[in-house]
Parts: sequence; structure tokens; C-alpha cells
Amino acid sequence: MQVVENLTELTGRILDRQRHPSLDGFDVVAMRVEQARPIPGYADLLSARVPGDLDVVVRGELLGDAGAGAVLRCRAAFTSRGEVMAEPYPAAGDFELLAPPDA
Repeated sequence: MQVVENLTELTGRILDRQRHPSLDGFDVVAMRVEQARPIPGYADLLSARVPGDLDVVVRGELLGDAGAGAVLRCRAAFTSRGEVMAEPYPAAGDFELLAPPDA
């Protein structure tokens, strides 16, 4: 499947986190996406899925020990594998993790 170059900023609460079944060093984060914003110069293929739950592939190192309840803000793209993947090496300010409110 060929996918147009796309990128969308997603913000939402992590519901669950598991290792990716085939990509070493990556996790699949189930998140309740509360906000999506288009990135200028890129197609926005993800905003139509918001609000809602979405599985996002994220490089595990970026997540540290974050788990359910944390809020994640990242830039992500719909890939030719049919997955939504966060930028693996985001620029400063393009990836943020916030602790759960009661932490």
C-alpha cells in the first residue's frame, strides 16, 4: 500500500502499552486521542479519527516508564504498513509526556 506523505500532531491519554510484535525497540500505545492538529506542509490523515481510541507505534526509549494515564503529545503518520507511527526521532518540542494528574 502506498501512502501519501502525512503527519498529524496527536494528544491523548495512554490507555495501555505493549511491545510491538515485530519491530524491535518499539511499543504499541493504545491512546484515547483527545486532540489532533494538522502539520503545515503535510497531508492530515488522522484528524478524522478524533476523538477516539488509536494504537500508535512509539519508540520505547521515548516513553521511558510511562504507562496508563500519562498524556502523550507526538507527531504521527499513517504508514504503508497500515499502522500509525510516532516520529521515531522527534525534534525538540515535538514529543511530550505528562504524568497522570494523580501521580
